[in-house]
Amino acid sequence: MNGTHSHFWDEGTLMDARTRRVGTNEALFRQVNEEVEGLNRGLAELTDETFHIVCECGDLTCQERLVVPIREYENVRADSASFFVLPGHELPFAEDVVEQSPSYNVVRKHEGGPTRLAEATDPRE
Repeated sequence: MNGTHSHFWDEGTLMDARTRRVGTNEALFRQVNEEVEGLNRGLAELTDETFHIVCECGDLTCQERLVVPIREYENVRADSASFFVLPGHELPFAEDVVEQSPSYNVVRKHEGGPTRLAEATDPRE
């Protein structure tokens, strides 16, 4: 990203700063998880086929860890607008819970600016 977010318009208006900040924070945590994925994958295939990842919520101070099956991790990573969060860490003003499990939720960014920001910061794109 080039430091300006003026191209993330939501129905004719610029995304508010809080929504943009949350999206940027979530993208940062997703990037961290992607960078350790290679290490995780090797260990997971030898053990229980799960990844240990950081919560991808919008709170930069969150240090919670999640345990996610490899298959589910790949399914969620296939959608740039989806993120793993600890139950209770979802932010309804920016995202909707689309899947729930006892140890994590999957959230999807709202259409418009939040989705475009998630797509633009996807390390797999």
